[in-house]
Amino acid sequence: MESIVHFEENGKFVGRTNFKSGLINNVVALSAKEVAGVAGVARSFSGERTKNIINVNGVKIRAEEDGVVVDVSIALQYGYAASDVSYRVQENVINVAGAMLDKKIKSVNLKIIGVCVPHLEDQGAE
Repeated sequence: MESIVHFEENGKFVGRTNFKSGLINNVVALSAKEVAGVAGVARSFSGERTKNIINVNGVKIRAEEDGVVVDVSIALQYGYAASDVSYRVQENVINVAGAMLDKKIKSVNLKIIGVCVPHLEDQGAE
């Protein structure tokens, strides 16, 4: 379970916010999926869990001293530029997950594992 500890400006303990294990990973996955050109978040990472690594649903989050490193595996939709989609996914993950976490997002690394090509019958071709 991930948690954020809250303190007032004078250092007095206020409380703690606990996130269900994997919740932040799901938020990262959803923020990646909502970008145009992303066919989906792939499960290319195995489900591992160590002290500083949380890895669920194709999203791996590592806590480091100077911030959080996020790795995301995605599949692209055919017809979209990989560099444009990658940039928009990185920006969206930084904005959404950064707002949710109390730590700085140091980097968002993408792994494009494939391209989803629509079938000809889906385009109305015969």
